[in-house]
Amino acid sequence: MAVFSSSSWSDLLPELIEGVFHSLNDARDILSCATVCSSWRYSSSAVYSRKFVPFLLVSHPSSVVEEAQCSDGFRIISPENMGFSGNDQRWICGSTGGYLLTVNVSFPFEVNLQNPLTNTAIPLPQLASFEDVQRLLQFQDIIQHSGTLTLIKNFVKKAVSSTSLLDPDWIVLIIYDTDGGKLAFCRRGDKQWTGLESEHVDDIVFCSGVFFAMDRVGRIYQCELSPNNPKAIPLCSASPFRYDPCKKYFAESDNGNLWVVLQKLDVSDDYDFTTYFEIYEFNPETEEWTMVRSLRGRALFLSPQGRCVAVSADETGSGGFIKDNSVYFIDESLSVFEWESKQIMKLYQSRFCNSMFWVTPVDVLQ
Repeated sequence: MAVFSSSSWSDLLPELIEGVFHSLNDARDILSCATVCSSWRYSSSAVYSRKFVPFLLVSHPSSVVEEAQCSDGFRIISPENMGFSGNDQRWICGSTGGYLLTVNVSFPFEVNLQNPLTNTAIPLPQLASFEDVQRLLQFQDIIQHSGTLTLIKNFVKKAVSSTSLLDPDWIVLIIYDTDGGKLAFCRRGDKQWTGLESEHVDDIVFCSGVFFAMDRVGRIYQCELSPNNPKAIPLCSASPFRYDPCKKYFAESDNGNLWVVLQKLDVSDDYDFTTYFEIYEFNPETEEWTMVRSLRGRALFLSPQGRCVAVSADETGSGGFIKDNSVYFIDESLSVFEWESKQIMKLYQSRFCNSMFWVTPVDVLQ
């Protein structure tokens, strides 16, 4: 006689669930399993972080047709296959903690952090609370002037959040302004953004429990975001890349240390321009910077609008398809820089490459 059990799939032992998930070789299957229940989500997070790299978000709706051209093993998502109710209603401005930062296209320009797996949203203060946006609206009718709408669309340049958005004390820090370079932050439940005295900020990051900002000349600031006296404090030591005119990124090493990555151009005698990279690691105890000589065993993913992170590049850590000792970056195309040979290979060319960035879903899975 058959014996029926009332237990559910969520009651399976975590070791058994993880063993089954580890046999899956498609990141989409892992992400789908994460939506079943909390125990499956926990196991999915552990397996995903060991087997897969960040997925690539193409925020322009028309680029879905071109997805098949990028066949290097990356999981590509777009507004259409995330269940958005029309990209004409929300802009995707970046990502943090695995969530997408979205802005509603109509007044008062509501801002949300949106889970790309479940579509649940965390509300942030509206863009209309910024005086800069209010001044834009005073001079032009938003319905008749698409130029104003474009300025507001690009108003938020980047967002980073504290450790987890499941933490009730989370903080979100953004770079904003039509020209970029200003800082503001909010906490859960805030109706207004709180400004932080700053100018010409190019990048921000939350690393090892600290918010950092970097300006256009390479000065580094530690951001203390207390409600009553927020301030950006310059680090005492001068960085070796200060005043270097190249493009700079904050990044996190695979063991959680702060990196600054320089994207530089080498000019040959024939006036050919070749991109290469330098990496510096910060020691918080001595406040000194040391050059990273190799990425052996790792691959680095750079994104102007999303998280920049180094991940394991061995077979067990990445499904075996990403290149060891390499940098994946988005700069008019999706390319990979091989550290030892200094060679660059283009993986994906599209007129929408400036609308692409990496998203790390591990925080969302948690």
